[in-house]
Formats: sequence, C-alpha cells, structure tokens
Amino acid sequence: MSLYRHLRTAALAGFLTGALPLVAPAQQQDMLDRMDRRLDGARDSLIAVRRNIHRHPELSGREERTAGVVAAYLEGLGFQVRNGVGGHGVVGILRGSKPGPVVAFRADMDAVTSHAPDPVDFASVKPGVRHICGHDIHTTVGLGIAEAFAAVHDEVPGTVVLIFQPAEENVQGAKAMIEDGVLEDPAPQAIFAYHSAPLQVGQVGSVEGLALPGLDHFTATFTGGRDPERAAGVFRSGIADLNTPDDVPPADFVRVMPRRTRQDSEGHWIVTGAVRAGSPEARSRVQAWMDGSMKGLEIAGEQGELEYQEFAVVPDMVNDTALVRSTLDTFRSVLGAENLLEINQVTPQFSEDFARFQQHIPGAMYWLGVANAELGYSGMPHSPDFVADEAAIGVGAMAMAAVMLNYLETH
Repeated sequence: MSLYRHLRTAALAGFLTGALPLVAPAQQQDMLDRMDRRLDGARDSLIAVRRNIHRHPELSGREERTAGVVAAYLEGLGFQVRNGVGGHGVVGILRGSKPGPVVAFRADMDAVTSHAPDPVDFASVKPGVRHICGHDIHTTVGLGIAEAFAAVHDEVPGTVVLIFQPAEENVQGAKAMIEDGVLEDPAPQAIFAYHSAPLQVGQVGSVEGLALPGLDHFTATFTGGRDPERAAGVFRSGIADLNTPDDVPPADFVRVMPRRTRQDSEGHWIVTGAVRAGSPEARSRVQAWMDGSMKGLEIAGEQGELEYQEFAVVPDMVNDTALVRSTLDTFRSVLGAENLLEINQVTPQFSEDFARFQQHIPGAMYWLGVANAELGYSGMPHSPDFVADEAAIGVGAMAMAAVMLNYLETH
C-alpha cells in the first residue's frame, strides 16, 4: 500500500467513527472516496509526468515545454484550459454542475541554475539547470488535484481554478499572470499553494500570518566628495556586518544581498541590492544602519543619497489566518492529526511571489513534506543534493483536494 493510501485509510476511519473534529456528510465522504481512488489509480501517470518535467527543466520565463505538458494533461481530464497567461502560464478551469464559489490552487513550474550532479535516475538532461526547489513536485500535485476533481466533476458545488505559474524564481510570474487577468472570469474567492519543505513525507506544515519575508530594494548613490568610489566600497563592505547566521531567532534574521556596484555616465558610484528581514523590527535595523552609514560618510566628506524601497521586489507572504484555521481540521482528517504541524512562525531565508496573489484575495501556502530520512532525502529547497520523495505528490494532492472541496462546500 502506498504512503498516501495508508494515510487516507486512517483518515477514512476517523471520518466514519467521528473521532476527528471534521465529519463529512455522506455525499462529501463518497466524493472523497472517489477522489482517493482516482489518485491511487493515477499514481504512476503522475510520477511519470513529474519525471518528464524533472528531466527537462526550464528557467524562469522559458517554461514553454513544461506548459505544454501541463496543458495537455488538463485537457485530457476535461478542464477548460487557457494558455499563455502572463508568459507561459497555464490555467485549468473546472466548472461544477452545481452553483457555488470559486477556489484556486497555484503551482509554480520553473527550475533554477545548478551545476551540481543530479542524484536521481531521471536526471536533468539540461546542463546547469535543475529542479532543486521542488517546482516539479508542485506542478504534479496540481495535476493530481485535477485528477481528483475530474473524478467528481458532476457533483462539484462551484468552480476549481488551477494556476500553473511561470517565473517564480525571478519573482515576475505572479505579477504578470495577475496583470493578464488570471484572477478574473472566474474570480477566485480564495487561493491555496504548497511549497516543498524538509518535513518528513506525509507531513504538512501550516503557518498563520507572516510565513515568508518580502524582498526590499536599496540604491546608494555616491555623487561626489573626496572619493566616491571608495565611499561606495566602504558602504558595500559594511553591509556584510548586518547579516545574521541562519540559526538566529527567525524574527531577528537579516540577509543583505548587494547585487551590483557600478559607475554611471556622470561619474557617480552606485551600490544596489536587496534585503530580506524576518520582521519589521529587523528591517528597521537595516534601514537605520544604512542611514547612519550614509551620514557617517557625509561627515567624512563624501556626498551621496540612499533610496530604500520596502517590498519593491516582492511583498511579505502573509497567510490569511482565518483561511488557514478553516483548513486545519480537514488536513488532520486526511493526514492524521500527528502529521499536521502548526508551525506558525516565519521562515526568513526564503521569499515567494505567491504573496502577489495574497494582495488580491485571501491565500494560504503550506509546507509540503518531501524529505525521507530513511532514504537520505533532506528535502531542503535549493540545496545541491535536493531530492524529493515522490509519495508527496499523492499526499499533497489528496489533502489539498479535500481542503478545496471543503471550501466549496462551506462557502
């Protein structure tokens, strides 16, 4: 028996005995059973798709092949498909036979640059490009959700929208899709997502409120004085002292990432970069240091100005607390209570442009466990040896399909 079938068997026992807080009505229970059977039957097909995508990774903005695989799969399940949304974005729409709300799930599709060896049998065939952030898993989970809802199409009370987003890694895709109308006609009232995480496969982590920090942008321009090139170097060198170790309390975390130091056509020296901070207080400390550094250089005879733009690159990713809480019983029922981890703190080392969707509608992203300690899979995104346990596909798809169905039933 596969892992997610084992989890669902335990969950069904909870539903039927009423031992868990959420007890599905008979019709909903029947729908969940059929979703589960459909996913179990589609397991090999979904894994094959995942491996196909993994072998042929595509960088941000170049996801044409991946988008084609996704669109063909959705069309085969009877979804209405929109292609080319905000670049290579794909949207799958399933309108149920009953009136009801609209709920969405977002999966990102792009890969990243990595020159480390790919330690799987279905390794990337593109030199220097790999799926080491789990987006191939996210995409396949989205297709698994499509399988689940296709099994109960005639009884769905509302509309399911599956958003397959390009260009997450360069934080351009969500904005482009929104500008291209992805949240219109039909307009979702809520949106969900997963991100691969170093939790054991079978587990899901939830966060209420701030989950991932945004990215700020700064520009320090030195326009004259004694030695503007030296002043730019002093400013850039001092930035390194602001960075904290990864193991500090999450709210204290700071990462300043200078991107470029250059001289413009007028002879000015310019330092640009980004800032990620685990809390508003940590961000304020960075701004205070930069302001103080500029003033100190001015006292020393340099001339310059600082422009600091909060969230200029991407905003904080803030999960809607009420939405998250409305899903917890469903996750417990599907996964088993011990496999839902209420983490409820920021993970400061990463940012996510899913935050763009949350600026428009209530949204929640969950951490999907892809690690397997017995097999040596750490499941840490962006690590050179990243490997994901493919059992996470079925676990994530069934749990999220149940969450989305519950949303449709209760709204």
